[in-house]
Amino acid sequence: MDNYKVHLTKGGTTYDITSTVGDFSWKDSVDTLGMEFSCEVIRNVDDRFIANYNLAKVGDKIMLSNNGEEVFRGIVVNLDTSRYGKSIKALDYAFYLNKSKTTTQINKTRVDAAIKQLCQKFGIPLGNLTKIPTVATKIYKDATISDIIKDLLDLASAERGTRYRTEVRRGFLHVERYYDLTVEGKYKPATNLGAFPVANTIGGDISMQESIEDMRNKVIITSGDEKSFKVIAGVEDKNSISKYGLLQHAESVDEKNIAQAGNIARNRLKEMNKVEQKISVTLLGDDKVRSARSIELDYPKFGLSGKYFILDCSHSYKKGIHTMNLSIEKVT
Repeated sequence: MDNYKVHLTKGGTTYDITSTVGDFSWKDSVDTLGMEFSCEVIRNVDDRFIANYNLAKVGDKIMLSNNGEEVFRGIVVNLDTSRYGKSIKALDYAFYLNKSKTTTQINKTRVDAAIKQLCQKFGIPLGNLTKIPTVATKIYKDATISDIIKDLLDLASAERGTRYRTEVRRGFLHVERYYDLTVEGKYKPATNLGAFPVANTIGGDISMQESIEDMRNKVIITSGDEKSFKVIAGVEDKNSISKYGLLQHAESVDEKNIAQAGNIARNRLKEMNKVEQKISVTLLGDDKVRSARSIELDYPKFGLSGKYFILDCSHSYKKGIHTMNLSIEKVT
């Protein structure tokens, strides 16, 4: 059974503000580095019996835990104050990576080493950092740290065909390979009742979108400059072209990456040659469920069966009920 606590830290002192917090929510996405937490706090300057009612200030630290396990830790970035309440928005420590800009040159440096140097320079605590031997040479001008990291990982993914996940957990930035991390969400409604799988709680709040707008079934890789260029690699899916028509992706590489052109073309085709299917579903909530994980679902009424990758995850706790909305795609 859920037992959430919200703690606010300011000036080295930590306060339990749980009794003043109403509804709250948190969310994350594979497309965005970082997690966001929002909550409503009561406020009444005329009631001296409401303890800790007006403590929160921009820049304070805030933490959400459930039965002693940390769910979110971050910094208060926005406050909306009214006569009888405050709306708090907090972001985890990826906030600094998303907002801090720099100009830097990466010269023949492994991607993992470049990420480590960036985190050290900007004081970002680094947790797990997987080995990424791809060598990068590039100049970044007025770019955010998160955009630089994303670009470096995209470079490695194109060369090696490996996807990488970046997320903040317990205040540390982790850069890891995508692997089959499957979560079995469970919900315990009361202390005297057993927990049951949330996959069994699909109701009517479900929808599906299918699209070929971003499909590409032919990829060509070129090299050269504005005056002359040549195609150095190409790959296509003839069956897909026959069914959907020709949808081509073109990409240029520097001279130093010509040897990897074939790998880049094949990996791009594997990534882009598909019908994009996004499913939105609402379930009862479990803190373990977040983006970049997989969850198994079985819902024949909507054709859902098997393992699904979580693209976006939004948790909500209202009136004692924990729900979550997931944007998912089929794992193939």
